[in-house]
Amino acid sequence: LRYEYSNGAGLDNGLTARTYINLGAKIDDNTSFMSQVRHGYAFSSAGGTGDNYDIQQAYLSMADLGSMAGFLGGWSMDIGRMNNPNLGSGRIVNSADWTNGAAGPNNHDGFMLSTDLGGVDFDLHYWGNNDGSEDNAMIFNFGLGDMAGFADIGFYYVTTGDDTDAAPSWMAFNIDDIAGDQLMGVDLDVEYATYDADLGGEDGTLTSISLGYALDQFNLHFSNSVADADWAGVNNPPHGTYGIADNWGATDIDVTKIGVSTDGLMEGMGVTLSFYDVSTDSSGDDLGTEIDLLLDFSCGQLGYAAVSPE
Repeated sequence: LRYEYSNGAGLDNGLTARTYINLGAKIDDNTSFMSQVRHGYAFSSAGGTGDNYDIQQAYLSMADLGSMAGFLGGWSMDIGRMNNPNLGSGRIVNSADWTNGAAGPNNHDGFMLSTDLGGVDFDLHYWGNNDGSEDNAMIFNFGLGDMAGFADIGFYYVTTGDDTDAAPSWMAFNIDDIAGDQLMGVDLDVEYATYDADLGGEDGTLTSISLGYALDQFNLHFSNSVADADWAGVNNPPHGTYGIADNWGATDIDVTKIGVSTDGLMEGMGVTLSFYDVSTDSSGDDLGTEIDLLLDFSCGQLGYAAVSPE
């Protein structure tokens, strides 16, 4: 159950329930099947309950395609309906969907091929919208792990197409845990992504720098994220990317975050306090601030956000 109340942001307070029923089956040592049915129930939906069922996932997994053809040895495949992959911070493509209502995670109908190329993890995703159109997406995802010796490095390229022959594309680099344990408790992550709108549109960029520092029982966090006015993603950013109120949009935005977290104040409970300062990237005009308080329990999470627009 998720209860969300908002005052002054144009959202209705209400109770939404999402229930998932999962079924997994092992066909043989190399083949398995997974399905997931989602039931969404919006108690506050006008004129009814928003009651709906949906097949969220249903796909076949083959651990080694070499059993089908020798030259495919070392490759695995998932095929069917799957949740979208979560790549990097998820600002380009993700499965998360915490919109106010009974919607489920972002999913697709297609396939994923995976292999390990000499220490480089490679995934190829392809899907269509299954709506009679020519809309499709293809993702090439490379994970270098800690091969570079100083960081976990990832790179992925996304391209989409539709009936208008437009083919926007994205390219992203993620460099996480820079210098590893050599920075004495410091965790430094960098993300850089570009967006090519195609058909004469302007190109966009996104940059994110995150710095964490462990100090006794406290963890200090600082980050700065900038998405210019021409930025766009395949999916909206995951819930909480720019504060848990989801109040600021995802383009032409400059967000600075300062936070502290600890799980040592009370046994069985974690506490995170975050402050966001938000402005436009193009003009530098202040948009406002947000303060979030999150309490983590073994059974779930309780959050409160206070937004102060300029």
